Amino acid sequence: MAKITRTNPKNISKPFSNYAHVVTVEGAKKLVFCAGQVAADVDGTVLPPDDFKAQTKMVMKNLKNALAAGGAKLSDVTKVTIYICNPHDVPKARGILHDYFGKHPPGSTLCILRGLANPNFLLEIEAIAAV
Repeated sequence: MAKITRTNPKNISKPFSNYAHVVTVEGAKKLVFCAGQVAADVDGTVLPPDDFKAQTKMVMKNLKNALAAGGAKLSDVTKVTIYICNPHDVPKARGILHDYFGKHPPGSTLCILRGLANPNFLLEIEAIAAV
């Protein structure tokens, strides 16, 4: 089992949300790279573009399933990248880190884009895990 250490150096600004500035991994047997997950169900049906919370739940369900397929879980995630389209959704996106990663904050990057692959997508999340 990998030993994952999360650190926030004193000489760097305090994290704006629940993430770690530095995540180190020792003894990992495998790295799991998950492609960006979006608010589409198993049949490819995309959720409507008016509910960030519902899309977040679907994205995180898909991310958990992708991680599981690689033998990992959310607590094994060392790095996430969150892509959103609306700058007003920044607080909601930061909330994802707290709500889903809790005591295991990954390294994190939050990007605001003009759009994603489907205009109905409000967010996309990719992850790297170590197991």
